[in-house]
Amino acid sequence: MIVDHLKVYFKAGRGGRGGSAISHISHHKERGDGGDGGEGGNVYLKVDAHYYDLKKFKSKNRFEAPDGEAGRAANRKGRDAEDLEVGIPPGTRVLTLNGKILADLTGTDESFLICRGGRGGKGNYKRDYTKPAGRGEEKEVFLDYRIPNDIAILGFPNTGKTSLFNALTGHDFKVAAYPFTTLSCITSKFTYNFRDYIVLDTPPLKRKGISCDSHNRFLRHIARSKILLFLSRADSDFESDFEAIKKGITGFSPGLLKNKKVFYLVNKIDKMDKIPVKRGIFFISVQASLELKELKIEIERCLTASCG
Repeated sequence: MIVDHLKVYFKAGRGGRGGSAISHISHHKERGDGGDGGEGGNVYLKVDAHYYDLKKFKSKNRFEAPDGEAGRAANRKGRDAEDLEVGIPPGTRVLTLNGKILADLTGTDESFLICRGGRGGKGNYKRDYTKPAGRGEEKEVFLDYRIPNDIAILGFPNTGKTSLFNALTGHDFKVAAYPFTTLSCITSKFTYNFRDYIVLDTPPLKRKGISCDSHNRFLRHIARSKILLFLSRADSDFESDFEAIKKGITGFSPGLLKNKKVFYLVNKIDKMDKIPVKRGIFFISVQASLELKELKIEIERCLTASCG
């Protein structure tokens, strides 16, 4: 199961204490020569493509950068603390506890300064007193992971979603004639005309309580999709299926369909005696490879035209 939403605490390092030291110039004269403290460590969130969800934050959800080193005698500055980098998967949003988006990190090697380290304290080398060090920032935030993808496949059980996914990506993921073969979201590349796109295969929608968060929580991962493939089968009431999928998505999150192109697909037409003509609906057979080339052409045309 994908771990995609967690509360995590981050704290930057405190600045090092300013040094307090006395240097005797002569028998009757002295001066301060305590050095400044080092800077506290910053905390960065850094995109790391080796992570595929937020699972690592279940076992550790507190991260603290080290403090700066204290200033020393002879006006020696304390060492700055090392920054702390925390790896996150591409597609992670950083939210305040009130839901405000602080960052949306999708690019390779992209990073975000979430907590700034405190400034080092001032030593007494220029004055007869020290100045206190700054405290490091601290934040408790939600990390919210949305799988990066261009194309998402949606449908009820036994419509052939995973078979379509395999046909588009060239993979051979598990396919069976019983419901709920796909238990979690899967992604892979769809390559066409030397361009790569990411396809997302989702678990089957549950007809009962389709807009219920606990049943179909994976719908949050179509937020980044440009194209949605609604898939039904030839021996069902496919137009009712399409309407049910659409209602389920808008019930789950009203704005989730905004700026997305929807392709309506009816699979298993090799089982039909006569193929109906319905405007706006693609009639395909994944198993018999019917009309798949035409579908790929339309998908690629839409993506290159930035359709929505």
